[in-house]
Amino acid sequence: MSLTQKLTGSPSPFCSVVRASAHRRKDPRLPNYLPHVQRVGTTSSNNKTAEDINRMRSIYQLPSQTYYRQVNPRAGKFAYCTSNVFEQEVYFDKVQVIHQIGAKRDQIFLENLSQYNKQLSQVFPETPERWTSQPVPEAPCRPVKGALRWTALPTPAKDLLLQGVEEDVPIKTRKLKTQEESPKENVTWKLMVLRRMLQEWKTAWALIIEWHHETVEGLLRSLVDMHDDIRIHAIVTCATAALERPRTISQGDSDKETVGVPSIQDLPEVLQPALEAALCDKNFNVQMAAAICQYAIQSHNPLARNIMQTALLNGNNVDSWAAAQCLAVEGTASYSVIKRILHQLFNKKNEKTEQQVYMLLSHLSGKTTLTHTMLAVELNSHQWKDRIIACQTLSRISGNVCLDIKHKLIQLMWNDWNKEVRQAAAKALGQMSLGKEVHDTIRVKLGKGNSREKVEALSLIGGLKLMTAKLLPSFLNCFSDDFVAVRRAACLAAGALQIRNKMVLECLLNLTQRDPYWKIKAFAIRGMTERVAPAPQPQIC
Repeated sequence: MSLTQKLTGSPSPFCSVVRASAHRRKDPRLPNYLPHVQRVGTTSSNNKTAEDINRMRSIYQLPSQTYYRQVNPRAGKFAYCTSNVFEQEVYFDKVQVIHQIGAKRDQIFLENLSQYNKQLSQVFPETPERWTSQPVPEAPCRPVKGALRWTALPTPAKDLLLQGVEEDVPIKTRKLKTQEESPKENVTWKLMVLRRMLQEWKTAWALIIEWHHETVEGLLRSLVDMHDDIRIHAIVTCATAALERPRTISQGDSDKETVGVPSIQDLPEVLQPALEAALCDKNFNVQMAAAICQYAIQSHNPLARNIMQTALLNGNNVDSWAAAQCLAVEGTASYSVIKRILHQLFNKKNEKTEQQVYMLLSHLSGKTTLTHTMLAVELNSHQWKDRIIACQTLSRISGNVCLDIKHKLIQLMWNDWNKEVRQAAAKALGQMSLGKEVHDTIRVKLGKGNSREKVEALSLIGGLKLMTAKLLPSFLNCFSDDFVAVRRAACLAAGALQIRNKMVLECLLNLTQRDPYWKIKAFAIRGMTERVAPAPQPQIC
């Protein structure tokens, strides 16, 4: 109450509000809300009572309630409540967890397509993938035992994925820029073969090599160590460094070479005596590693050549394959080397091995005809897959092919019982610059051959996607042949060729309307529908 109110005895507005609220509680007929009536002239400029009341109300306001969900609200303060999204979906919404095969251990999938990441504890000791840059050979089905402890509740995967994307964007852009700015590596086919050979040899013996952090002093100590595995590891480290070091040629380097500045050596000269001494080691595995290192630096050491010859004849599968590759790169075109290379081709049929074998055989075929002779023997194999590989290899390697091999391929193209062998032989003849002979033979068989020869010629036309102006008249006559098999083969060849020719379309329409056999009508309709599909067409020249 202000000083003027005490002196005059006029009631304050706070007292009037208290009396009004007391009268409201006594009379139950009045509403629970009493509107505030602003009186004019009852307050003065020095009245601070209303401001003090509003300030006290703002101080004692209730705190904002957070969003919690309880399992059983009737339990009161003893009920378990949580604000985690994963617990709310699993415990409250009863969403089931889906266990996917091949998923990571730190991922959780729910049936409502939600994904969460576990907060797992760190595993010690760490796996080799964390502290090495080379791939570690492992079994296809590696068992994982035990479960890791959670350090926190799972979190939604969307936020983590967005953070990872935002963080990885500048890193990826930097990598792309460095790749664009870095000069291309000048690598010959011999270096590619030696790198592939060394990588396969290390993977077979489970050797993990990190040569970037090695020192010359440490390698010298390891090369004379009393343990065989340490000496092997040091020798393979030197071979890996010699093959995997960057080999870029810039304009300045080319100018230096013209002036007479010596090029960068593969290995320091200090290591050369110790590596050559390892060729006379008492352990054959150390000798094999030392011989591989000599071929990696391309020293043409005769002692290393003798070790490779011994490993080729008497060594295990891994050492003999490495020895055959090293000797082939050097130019040794012997029977044992070619036989071991062909054995690897016919037994391990993967793309990288095929590329390796093709480069080696192309190099050896220019020095001897033994390669074509041994492949011609495989054309008579009782395994149809071996015959296909022999046809493909003959078409990929260089060198002159004798007439016997040409006649054998032509015989396989027409008379082999397997369709894939016939097509492989025809493709081999085409890639060996013998396509004119194939074309002329098909033309003769289409025009003057019997029904079986016409069916074989039509199947070859469809498989090879071959059609010329000289073959077109004989091809059109096959649609009106008396034999059902010939008309069927003509429809299939037309569908495979997808020729957009008006005469071919008229022949197919004629078969759909006038052919007495319903299967021929069906094959003609199929040839017309396949003809509509967009595909590369053969040219009619």
